[in-house]
Amino acid sequence: MMYRRLIIIACLIEVAFLIFLQYRYNNILDLFPFIGVLVFFMVLSYFLKVQLSKKRKEIVFFLQTLFLIFIPIYTITTLPQYTYESAVDKVTQNLEEPYVVNKQKNTLIEDESNEIKKGYMFSVEKNSEVNSYVFDPWTGNYHEVQK
Repeated sequence: MMYRRLIIIACLIEVAFLIFLQYRYNNILDLFPFIGVLVFFMVLSYFLKVQLSKKRKEIVFFLQTLFLIFIPIYTITTLPQYTYESAVDKVTQNLEEPYVVNKQKNTLIEDESNEIKKGYMFSVEKNSEVNSYVFDPWTGNYHEVQK
């Protein structure tokens, strides 16, 4: 059926989109469960072409369509305000060139409501002085990490 190809193509597009967002937001998003669901749907669409009755195929198609609509809407509405690049730009906006930004491992941060979430961590090196920063991508707040 034609819908199988459409589901597989839509899943591939969404997986590529989610991987792009993971890269753009420096892996602070928890999108891997969604990627797993989309890969499962691709496999399901490919292998279950004959085994299901017409009614079950319609149910599977409906659920796949529902998820294909839900995943991007959920992802886009929960995106942080700042990408990794815009976080670096905000921290370094008053610095004169030259400076070097070194990406560090993401860190866990606690927001005002005591919720633990992931944040960016990077260091800025200027004139052999290195300052490390923790940045909250949802609020734009950041602070220098004391050595």
